[in-house]
Amino acid sequence: MLVDGMIGNKAVLLALSSLTTGNLNSKMQKTAKPFRMQDVLPSTHEYIVPPLSEDQQREQTNKQLLAFVAMKPGSEAFLKA
Repeated sequence: MLVDGMIGNKAVLLALSSLTTGNLNSKMQKTAKPFRMQDVLPSTHEYIVPPLSEDQQREQTNKQLLAFVAMKPGSEAFLKA
């Protein structure tokens, strides 16, 4: 279990993940999928970013599905209804 000290491990992990992902993403091609914190430090991701509740998961899923459907050309007519 990680413990926040006077300075805080959380602050150190946030800085480390920010620097690491920024460094890795700067060396990648523009078309490649960017690295995220959970890709670089998966074991500490849940500590820093708490898991979503069921309602938040449903809402996030709905937003992702709407964004996916909206990418299709001509989908505006279906989304307005």
